[in-house]
Amino acid sequence: MRLKIRLGMFLAFWSALIAPFNGVISAPQQRPQQPQTPEAFVARVRQQLDLNDDQTAEFRKILAKRMQKITELRNRSRNQPYSPLLQAEVEAEQTAMKEDLTTFLSKDQKDKLVTADLRPVPPPPPFIPIEITPRTITVQLTAGAALPAVAQANKRPVRLTEDQRILHLLNRATFGTRPGDFERARQIGFAGFLEEQLHPESIDDSEVEKRLAALPTQRLSSAELYNFYPPGPVLEQRMKEKNPQPVFGRPQQMIVEMVQQKLVRAVSSNRQLQEVMTDFWFNHFNVFANKEADQWLLTSYERDVIRPRALGKFSDLLLAVAESPAMLFYLDNWLSSAPESRPPGPPPLPRPPGQPQQPLPPRPAPAQDLKPAGSGEINAAMTGQGSNSKPDNQKPEAPKPPQQPPARRPGINENFARELMELHSMGVDGGYTQKDVQELARCLTGWTIDRPFQGGPFVFRAWAHDTGAKMLLGSAIPAGGGISDGYRAIEILSRHPSTARFISRKLCQRFVSDNPPDALIERVARVFARTDGDMREVLRTVFNSPEFNSAAAFRSKVKSPLELAASAIRAVDGDTNGAPALHEWLRRMGEPLYQHQAPTGYGEDSSRWVNSGAFLTRLNFAVALASNQIPGTRFDQERLGSAAGTDMPEAAVNRLAAMIVHTELSQESRNAVRVGLAEGSKDGEHQAVPVADRSSQIPGRMDLLQTTGKAANARLAQLIGLLIGTAEFQRR
Repeated sequence: MRLKIRLGMFLAFWSALIAPFNGVISAPQQRPQQPQTPEAFVARVRQQLDLNDDQTAEFRKILAKRMQKITELRNRSRNQPYSPLLQAEVEAEQTAMKEDLTTFLSKDQKDKLVTADLRPVPPPPPFIPIEITPRTITVQLTAGAALPAVAQANKRPVRLTEDQRILHLLNRATFGTRPGDFERARQIGFAGFLEEQLHPESIDDSEVEKRLAALPTQRLSSAELYNFYPPGPVLEQRMKEKNPQPVFGRPQQMIVEMVQQKLVRAVSSNRQLQEVMTDFWFNHFNVFANKEADQWLLTSYERDVIRPRALGKFSDLLLAVAESPAMLFYLDNWLSSAPESRPPGPPPLPRPPGQPQQPLPPRPAPAQDLKPAGSGEINAAMTGQGSNSKPDNQKPEAPKPPQQPPARRPGINENFARELMELHSMGVDGGYTQKDVQELARCLTGWTIDRPFQGGPFVFRAWAHDTGAKMLLGSAIPAGGGISDGYRAIEILSRHPSTARFISRKLCQRFVSDNPPDALIERVARVFARTDGDMREVLRTVFNSPEFNSAAAFRSKVKSPLELAASAIRAVDGDTNGAPALHEWLRRMGEPLYQHQAPTGYGEDSSRWVNSGAFLTRLNFAVALASNQIPGTRFDQERLGSAAGTDMPEAAVNRLAAMIVHTELSQESRNAVRVGLAEGSKDGEHQAVPVADRSSQIPGRMDLLQTTGKAANARLAQLIGLLIGTAEFQRR
């Protein structure tokens, strides 16, 4: 089936999607490269060096003499492809072969030999795809009844029916409705389902945890990740050691597995509200994965800082983020120190009895700020160890790896303090001044990281802290404080009225509408202030509000790419192992996970996803998913088709719509599906006969084509893709 969406079909769907706002083919999953056969290797070398027949014969002789060693290396590469020792031996073998080749090469060929790749074992891939076992599917698929259509968004808001309230809660508090979810939520009621999700510790999620145990990086600390997935310069250094530490992969592996676990949790976790809030808070406290040391710090950031506190008190989360090495590095606070501060020097040497103590000459201030040195070491200015002079017999320092971050002068860095107020707590209009930013930055001096380029933990360095008196947002912080200055500052921010309003507005924007009513924001803010930002109480207020339970809010927000992908897989009772093919679809739709460079994150205003280019890709994704053409992501077409039935095509479509969309389709969406079906029949991909006269545009009746024989599965996939592309499904 074609993945490209025809123009008529696209315009029909696009018109239906954007109406409320008016008032790629996936990359194949990468696999570890297999060692080449000898003849393939000979052919590659011959092509690179432009060898003639005689030279090729000589090269075969060289290869024959070394075949035993090459075979050994290839066998070892299957089990330990990233071993520094193995890679060093491969490099040595390549060097030896090049030396043998030079005896019968021309000058031009010798020039090519300098850059030629003659490694007998291919280099390991950037990452190793990790297989995650499929989830256990136990729910019996049955065709549900479509819910009554709700009032149009431009009508006066009214309270939804109980069934509509439950569906609305499922669409907002989870990543989408799976078969059986609506029936179960209806059984325990709106309040029962909400309370259950507000207490994830009471929900069994052992199957997901067992599946994710296959991802090795998700179990390691930041320091362990640095050791086992080191940067290139460190790997090169280890290749020169006699007994190097083991290497399990490259740094990219960590990010790939981060995305894998997020997708698996979004699709399969039973603790859906916790995952939704983890996604919300990560965007709120965004950290860019590819900023230098954050590659090794990000896994712990989401796992240990955000997810456990996603439904706790805001003050606890804000403090944990402020102490997180990932955030301190991302917003440069690890470099922030009092302007005149200097690391402590070594203790004075003991003097003979009776000899007067001579004062040490003043030590000059360091010329550079705290920056990484060597392969991840912090220089003496950061650690307080060493000095500028070295004994004559001391070995010189090893050369530093290339691409070091630029040198920074010592002093206060205001980046984190500014974003902590503007983005994390009070909001840009929260009433703070530039002076408040400066005072907050002074409170956070000395909040840094021990060995940041080696995955080190948070540490407070008293010598780098500004101990003077401070005045933050009208509250006095006395002189002489240490780490308590930062604690006091976090407390002031978390309890400020502007923080209550800013966070409440953002939560209402996520769960209610892109432009939430001021009255709702104020009610939620009062609960936030009264409960010290208790997210359970705040979310209860949001979900039980009349504004949330109104027709105006029902399906009023466009799903983000992550929400669309997860909800579509859940709707067809599918499963994913989070393989890179799905990562690529999210990137094409505009939301590469953990890759937003600015501290703002992707934001909560869903109108950002409403543009024609992105929507065309969303439709292509829907068709690819429905056709089972996304590696690592699948659903059982026959199982879904059997539940829909094949007695009457129009009735089958209505049953499928009830199972996938859970509400009646608007006339615009029905027309869009009609256009899509007609466009598909023009491709000649299905043998079909008309069920109804196309000229009779009967409201509420689907203009379908009945398929027969082998075309049934393809026709079913097309219909599923069209339903996922409807405005009702694209919105939540």
